[in-house]
Amino acid sequence: MSHKRGFTVFDLVLLVIIGGFAMVLIFFGMLLPALARGREEARRIRCRNKLNQLAKGMATYLVEHGDNRVYPCPLGRGRRPKDYNGAEWLASLYWAGTVPDPGIFLCPSSGDTNHKGKDIGKTKIAKAFGSQTVSYAGMHYYSTTDAKGKHMPAAIRDDFPPSMPMASDDTQGTINHGERDNGGMCVLFFSGHVDFKTNADVDLVKGVGDRGTKPKNLLWMLRN
Repeated sequence: MSHKRGFTVFDLVLLVIIGGFAMVLIFFGMLLPALARGREEARRIRCRNKLNQLAKGMATYLVEHGDNRVYPCPLGRGRRPKDYNGAEWLASLYWAGTVPDPGIFLCPSSGDTNHKGKDIGKTKIAKAFGSQTVSYAGMHYYSTTDAKGKHMPAAIRDDFPPSMPMASDDTQGTINHGERDNGGMCVLFFSGHVDFKTNADVDLVKGVGDRGTKPKNLLWMLRN
């Protein structure tokens, strides 16, 4: 005569443990993405604050070195604006001592480093200066003219409208805030405010590195 084994207390405890463990996994699976989003949002806030500080530095640089009219060629490297990229426009703030903290030039989400300013250079561009040295880019606008009337690139002019971009997260390499499909960048406008623009708002293919010959060209273009 056979006896069927009943449901023991041990079986019940084991079931509770397994069920509890599964619930913990489900909970952490839901919690971790939320934590990641929270950390990224905190980094975006810090990024916007850094761009605001760079905006103040660019305004000061304009007064001290550009006769409050045009942001001139960066101090410390040559005399031709076309020799500079957007990151070097901002690096001039460090060379001139206007923004002395090298950490201001690094986006919290980028993973970039300038080794506490060594890669920027103290008074002129360092040999180690590269795409990861400064996380942000000042805009190139063909807004000035030479003696022959030819348009020349400059970063700032005193009569730019508030809605025009002044600087942004650099678009070279990996996008600072997330991947290309779901990330974006912080954009500083001439009004002084900073907005976060998703990748859907920014035409990277059309605008990155576009120098052209017209005053309308930017390092990147906001979509309409």
